[in-house]
Amino acid sequence: MIRVLGRDAAAECYRIDVGGVIARLPDAVISTAMPLTGGQGHQTAYDWIARNARAIESAALAIGTGRPAKAPFDRMTLEGPAPGPKT
Repeated sequence: MIRVLGRDAAAECYRIDVGGVIARLPDAVISTAMPLTGGQGHQTAYDWIARNARAIESAALAIGTGRPAKAPFDRMTLEGPAPGPKT
């Protein structure tokens, strides 16, 4: 299961928790499939991410184990562990 943590404007990517690891999905990956303009960019991106959740999970697993991910997810990077609950 994945969870979108939000958009990193400076890095131009969406941060996604994929099984406890943070994946960084570039805006460019999403915008090749659909425009992220017109005031609905974030919702459009979240919908696209939800529809492609399985592929995002598979790509994150591949990248995390040193294998190549399938395009267009080969441009995704891993940041590190997801933040845990605050104590």
